[in-house]
Amino acid sequence: MNLDSSALLPGETVRLRKNANAVVVIDEYGLSRFAFDHLMGTVGMRGKEAIGGRLHLTNYRLIFKSHSFNRLRGTFGVFLPTIHEVRNASVGVKRQVEIVTKSQRFTFVVWGVPGLISHINDARSALGDQAKTQLIDLAITYPERVGDGLKTVRAAEAVNRALTGVTHLPVADAVVQQALQQGVSDATKSAALNLTDLFSS
Repeated sequence: MNLDSSALLPGETVRLRKNANAVVVIDEYGLSRFAFDHLMGTVGMRGKEAIGGRLHLTNYRLIFKSHSFNRLRGTFGVFLPTIHEVRNASVGVKRQVEIVTKSQRFTFVVWGVPGLISHINDARSALGDQAKTQLIDLAITYPERVGDGLKTVRAAEAVNRALTGVTHLPVADAVVQQALQQGVSDATKSAALNLTDLFSS
């Protein structure tokens, strides 16, 4: 789950790594529900799934990379200048941090939330106006390093559907059809929104 150098932009260095779960809304990815999904509301996760992986804070971005035991796998990032707010969203014993940009919200389940918030805010403060211009140039020059987003692993999703007896989900079909009609995946949309936020910040 560590990032290799090909995932980093020139001049980008990792400042902090933390095991984390990225919280996603499963309907947005057209995933089937788990067998005991009806109980997820008791822990504030109704209709959501926690994707296990590692959160990397660099001098430019916050990057999440999933591990291989998920139905959704991949890497996505949030450029530090696009972040409007970093807040402690912990509820009960569940430790969470919420990252808010102009167009998106990201929630991560992670231990040590106050320290993580402090590190993120320090990294944001260290970036000047010149760095933001440089980031835009780097994102344009190295789009393949921006992150491909989370993508559904069909085999893992098929196993879950078989275990839960789900063979057809109208919402999932609608999401897939919309993505196919537009020719753009939700993962790609999220990355595009993050780049738009960077360009307009």
